[in-house]
Amino acid sequence: MGDQIVEPFPGREMCNFCSERPTTQLYACKNFLIPRTKTALFQHESGGAWAACNRCAELVDGRRWSELTDRALTNFIKQNGIPRYAQFDVREQFREIHQLFREHLVKES
Repeated sequence: MGDQIVEPFPGREMCNFCSERPTTQLYACKNFLIPRTKTALFQHESGGAWAACNRCAELVDGRRWSELTDRALTNFIKQNGIPRYAQFDVREQFREIHQLFREHLVKES
């Protein structure tokens, strides 16, 4: 698929980090394969820009990655009711995805 960058309009979709609305910021990002899906029947790929709500944008801009992962996990648990025993593993998956986001983020020139 290459380095195709798709830019949706801010505010029209949910935050790619925590799922809140509205979004206020877009981050250009190269495509990457989502960890733990590489061996799955259907691989998942992150394609193009990531939308962020105001709070997550502050965390990204401040490079506060651990807080961003914690926020994503907290909202995910609220929305999906993850049992306590699975929470560490889910947080680790978010951490891996956020690490890849950082590595594939298109730097402003």
